Amino acid sequence: MDTPNYRMPFVPSTLMTEGGSIDTCDMGESIAHNIMLLITTKKGENRYDENYGNDVWNLEFDNGITSAIWESVFIKSLRRQIQEYEPRIVNPQIDAHIQFVEHSYDTKEHTEIKKKVRIAINAKMEETGERFSFSTELFLSPMSID
Repeated sequence: MDTPNYRMPFVPSTLMTEGGSIDTCDMGESIAHNIMLLITTKKGENRYDENYGNDVWNLEFDNGITSAIWESVFIKSLRRQIQEYEPRIVNPQIDAHIQFVEHSYDTKEHTEIKKKVRIAINAKMEETGERFSFSTELFLSPMSID
């Protein structure tokens, strides 16, 4: 029997209703949810496993870190996390690229510059051999220019 993959966020109250059940999803979506948690969790933030989480968030406010160093630390850490916490995929090819995005608001008298990272992962699902692809974008920090 296949183990079900549960949709996130998990809502325990759905079990309390008559005939209550937990929403499920396919394996690819379940893996994507887990990868997003691995990406956004700071190493040491999980009280039950201090190794869970990405090392890069310890550099979050270090102005001396270049984009290339940030990307390298992020990729190395995410590769380690996938190997340790997401065994359903193998041979992940990870890419992370930082870019700066300007945005002007009608209600503000200044332009805001945000640092955004694009993340892409291509791998193979261990159980089925199917291709797995994941991509997301995160804003890292706001900066204002008057």
